[in-house]
Amino acid sequence: MAAIKLTRAHRILVAIVLTGAVIIAAIGFVGSYAAVRDLAERKGFGEFAPFFPIGVDAGIVVLLALDLLLTWLRIPFPLLRQSAWLLTAATIAFNGASAWGDPLGVGMHAIIPVLFVITVEAARHAIGRVADITADRHMEGVRMWRWFLSPVPTFRLWRRMKLWELRSYQEVIAMERDRLVYQAQLRAEYGRAWRRRAPVEARMPLKLARYGVPLRDTAATGLAAARPRPAMERQRTLPERGRADAAAFGEIPGAAPDPGEGRLAQP
Repeated sequence: MAAIKLTRAHRILVAIVLTGAVIIAAIGFVGSYAAVRDLAERKGFGEFAPFFPIGVDAGIVVLLALDLLLTWLRIPFPLLRQSAWLLTAATIAFNGASAWGDPLGVGMHAIIPVLFVITVEAARHAIGRVADITADRHMEGVRMWRWFLSPVPTFRLWRRMKLWELRSYQEVIAMERDRLVYQAQLRAEYGRAWRRRAPVEARMPLKLARYGVPLRDTAATGLAAARPRPAMERQRTLPERGRADAAAFGEIPGAAPDPGEGRLAQP
């Protein structure tokens, strides 16, 4: 799959998002610095108290930036993301402690860090998706309405996608449609008990479809095995079968029996 090309409008939007993320981070740091510093002083941090909030916020930025970088390189390390979440939650708790007992104050202290985390998570999602598309490793998801309208068949379809790395949703839908059509053809040919009556060769394409093999590659062979011989062909084989039987008994060696022979002479 080709790499995504950014237009001028895309670049402008990216610049706006980056600028906004930096502003949100700066406001959050400035707003929480005094509250976390005062809390550290009350907890006995002494001269280290002014540096404690700087270390926590710097740790969040470094962990999130490294997580974004590794996601871009397609070598993500989940512990980085989880650690950044933990530090962010700690920052929210430290800020909320200064307004403990006032729900509105706690919420006001938490809103900026939450906005920053949401922004970074959105960026991480976009970077991971673009990296997968560029490397042709992106796996599309199943539509939500399909889960709601047909949950059990959709689970089977989703399971097949995940097991056999079928990345295109449209391709999987086409394969499922081909499977249902092929199954309907066998049922029309052999009735409700087609699973018992159909020959193994005719049922083999359905078994291979479970392992991600498209029916378009195997359906022709299966239908040829399932299709009965025409009546004219069966009639043509009857003299050949009789000739073989006669040759086996030595009655007419090397030649086909005359249809008139063997009949009783009419008086």
